[in-house]
Amino acid sequence: MNCNECGDQLNAFVDRELTAGELGEVQRHLDDCPPCLQIFELQAGLKRLVRKECCQDEAPARLRAWVRKLPTEERRV
Repeated sequence: MNCNECGDQLNAFVDRELTAGELGEVQRHLDDCPPCLQIFELQAGLKRLVRKECCQDEAPARLRAWVRKLPTEERRV
């Protein structure tokens, strides 16, 4: 695997969406390629940050109630 191929698969690698064989290939490349490893660490860190900052808070109850009352496509038909 070269750096371009690794780069093409990094998002799927971070999300664990690759097959076991593909995961192994990317991991082996990362083990031997510091520049690709740095890109992977950046992407993985960004994903953790987004998850921490954007997925923890719950919408206020008043907003959730308002959204539930909005008409949906099914109700309009």
